[in-house]
Amino acid sequence: MERSRLVLADGQRGTRFTITLLRGCDHLTEEQIEKQSVETKPMGKGVSHRDCKILVADDDVEIARYVKTELGAWYSVNVVNNGRDALTALLNDNYDLLVSDVMMPEMDGITLLKSVKQNPNISDVPVILLTSKAEVEDRLHGLECGADAFIAKPFSINELHITIDNLINNIRRLRGKFSGMQTQDAKIDNVEMTDNDKVLMDRITESVNAHYTDSRYGVEQLANDIGLSRVQLHRKMKQITGIATSDFIRNIRLKQAARLIRENKVNISQIAYAVGFNSLPHFSTLFKKYYGMSPSEYAEKAKKQE
Repeated sequence: MERSRLVLADGQRGTRFTITLLRGCDHLTEEQIEKQSVETKPMGKGVSHRDCKILVADDDVEIARYVKTELGAWYSVNVVNNGRDALTALLNDNYDLLVSDVMMPEMDGITLLKSVKQNPNISDVPVILLTSKAEVEDRLHGLECGADAFIAKPFSINELHITIDNLINNIRRLRGKFSGMQTQDAKIDNVEMTDNDKVLMDRITESVNAHYTDSRYGVEQLANDIGLSRVQLHRKMKQITGIATSDFIRNIRLKQAARLIRENKVNISQIAYAVGFNSLPHFSTLFKKYYGMSPSEYAEKAKKQE
């Protein structure tokens, strides 16, 4: 270190210190060097799941790139930077798991989570939430909305890796269990039997399909048709399907709309009103939310597949 006198422009005197630092660590003893801890791959991760597609949604580009780099050797990882793009990707491709930040533009992680769990097309996709909000209330809110796991930032890549593996292995065990059950069932004489829930759902579906063109047809009318109170119907629908009765009616209307679009006999405006919607913009918004694309994009895709 060098020290020199300094005379400032206003005549005042001062002191200048010049410090010279040596580069590298060759001049330091071993005790003076702080050893950095290096994360190793989790124990027992000898098997790659390259056939598993994972979607990472995070507006922090560096974090998203880090997760993809670290997990890319074990899974097939794709990255998007907001919740809206994540929902579109989930609806248009087959993903095995979603890792999402909570605070994102366009659509936050909680809204994305609710959209995933309320859509029967993708509701079975496990969701891991990443967030800097580590309070118990925040974690509980995420779990109540259907999150399969909740990891606080800054997170360990090992913890994320193990959590992903556990969720994927659980899914595969369930698939194997049901596959085994089906194999055993093939050896048993089939006895035709319809339980009460199936009878109820058959009646509900039949009633909705008979009235979906009527824009005034809703939960109250459906409850009257099948002889249940509105509260009883809502409870049974949530128990059997996991969604509200109004969402069930809306989903049938959207599926009928998709069928009509594929048939390509009438235009989209006519289809919207034909399946019970009074507003074309509202129909388009719900259709895109359900199918991940606008009605016109769905029609274009259907033409290319013919």
